[in-house]
Amino acid sequence: NEAFELNKRFFTAQIKKRPFVILKWAQTSDRLIARVDHSSKWISSELSRQLVHRWRAEEDAILIGRNTAEKDNPLLTVRDWIGRNPLRVLIMKNGAIDPGWNIFESTAPTLCYSSGPESSTKEIEVIKIKENFLPSLLSDLHSRGIISLIVEGGAATLKSFIDAGLWDEARVFTAPISFEKGIHAPELNGIKISESASGPDTLTIYRHPDSLFNN
Repeated sequence: NEAFELNKRFFTAQIKKRPFVILKWAQTSDRLIARVDHSSKWISSELSRQLVHRWRAEEDAILIGRNTAEKDNPLLTVRDWIGRNPLRVLIMKNGAIDPGWNIFESTAPTLCYSSGPESSTKEIEVIKIKENFLPSLLSDLHSRGIISLIVEGGAATLKSFIDAGLWDEARVFTAPISFEKGIHAPELNGIKISESASGPDTLTIYRHPDSLFNN
């Protein structure tokens, strides 16, 4: 079991021909991941956010959707930990690309996957996908030597991976706060493999029911 855990990324890449996919989100005690107006930039604690930066340094790539790029404008780099920046991945299914988003600054490379009319520029590489969007995206990342991917959301992007069954592990922070109204966290049918404290937050880790690594 320890050997499988240590090599889960390699085995997934070899057997499934795609990266090991880690879903990650933070939610309130009433299972909301953002306020309706997206004014809630941070839900998890400073300690939890530092842990996320450690995870970024450990994985090959990190992915968000267009709404998160526009609303939250994250850098997706390693800042609260010492380590290399992951490849940044943006998925676009509608709307225009803004070259001024932080995900396109020069600290780390960025790939954009689109099913729309966007085209590559000198600063932004756009890979067009016409069908089987997520499987084709993961296959392309695999062909580039990417064996692990963190999906940081938002809700619609996380749900698309869950609905497609294209995930292996989920890491969910639950903070001791409530919003009462907001955007709901995705529903997850997973096997809980651990639960621990992360400062005031609770970190729960789930594994896909059909994981290669279930006993």
